[in-house]
Amino acid sequence: MLKKYVIIGGDAAGMSAASKIRRLQPEAEMIVFEKGKYISFAACGIPYWISGVIDDGSKLQVLTPEMAREKRGIDVRIHHEVTKIDPLNKTVSVRDLKSDKSFHESYDALLIATGARAALPPIQDIDLDGVFTLRNLADGHLINNYLADKGIKHATIIGGGYIGLEMAETFRYRNIDVTMVEMLDQIAPTFDKDILDKVTEHVIEQDVDLRLETRVNAIEKPAERLIVKTSSGDLLTDMVIISTGVKPNSELARDAGIALGKSGAIHINSHMQTSIPNIYSAGDCAEHKHLVLDKDIWIPLAPSANKGGRIAGENMAGLETQFPGILGTAVVKVFDYTIAQTGLTEKQANQEEKFSEIEATIITGGSRAHYYPGSTPITIKLVVEKSSKRLLGAQMIGKSDVAKRVDVLATAITAKMTVEDIGMLDLTYAPPVAPVYDPIHVAANVANK
Repeated sequence: MLKKYVIIGGDAAGMSAASKIRRLQPEAEMIVFEKGKYISFAACGIPYWISGVIDDGSKLQVLTPEMAREKRGIDVRIHHEVTKIDPLNKTVSVRDLKSDKSFHESYDALLIATGARAALPPIQDIDLDGVFTLRNLADGHLINNYLADKGIKHATIIGGGYIGLEMAETFRYRNIDVTMVEMLDQIAPTFDKDILDKVTEHVIEQDVDLRLETRVNAIEKPAERLIVKTSSGDLLTDMVIISTGVKPNSELARDAGIALGKSGAIHINSHMQTSIPNIYSAGDCAEHKHLVLDKDIWIPLAPSANKGGRIAGENMAGLETQFPGILGTAVVKVFDYTIAQTGLTEKQANQEEKFSEIEATIITGGSRAHYYPGSTPITIKLVVEKSSKRLLGAQMIGKSDVAKRVDVLATAITAKMTVEDIGMLDLTYAPPVAPVYDPIHVAANVANK
């Protein structure tokens, strides 16, 4: 007998699971409840839509509710909020946000794919008109409409992480002046500081007023413009983007008695199962095993959400598929630079007792043969366990050809390769695309010595 499937959340993980279940069981009953208006959208593309590089926000939608119903046979119900899970009776309580009516829906297998939300800092009057977060397509529409209506000349970004850096570029692309306020002493806080000097200088060269080690205490709006009150003085601005991180939407699971991890995200096993039978979880609300640390960690990124949703769908439908784990491989464009990382930073590695002495190597090499026009510097930092010579992490910064080189090192870490192994990899060589000794080779050989 076919199961009845209920999925909470209609973005990457939820719709990946729904699509996989539908392929495996075309006749099964399945409902996807989505609290918002949009499903299956490319959140990472929103800054580029706001900048105007992408001319149409609808291009960011992989699926609409209508497409999901008509082309994939998935019963997607937007504006439906699941308010409670009853594991004993295998039901969920649902509120239709349009009609304000509530009802119960039964399930045989349930997926929690509730994602994450912006983590708001303790700033006074953070909910004023003109203050925004950026997590979903609805946020993108709000920001775009505000820019169109208000004639914005200056924007303040609170937080110097990935989204903050992307939005700084977005505003400069639109000839809007930008101030970035970061509480720490560096931008891109998931990186080691010692590799960021060139990128930090580049951000300033792009006329971003960068204020590190600065705390925002309050936001005021005495008239049309906003005042951002910081530890280094007041800022007069037209709009504010809060970009200070995210937190998992795990309260629904917690209230149902489902175990959470140390991070506060949902604890799952390699089959995407929670602590309660027939309930699964995937996406930004769930932890995953880290392949280097060999323990559960919360790193909310799109690739693991999409793959995790697919694996969850396979297991819900009766297959035995395992999600191998994550490295936290990530990349971001910062004006003319690309910065990328995988595995552990030096700081993270030194905090782990399981590793013996840690060594870090930083080198700079050319992206092409030194005599070929257009070669640009690529800086690589490798984090290595000294005794085993095993690569634990890598960070890379440059103006070209960074992302795929980091992918090589992510593969090497997954395979538990040593720097000696990496130094002998048979990588491509041709003067227009790479030197005979790629920067990857150079970094690995220096680390091996």
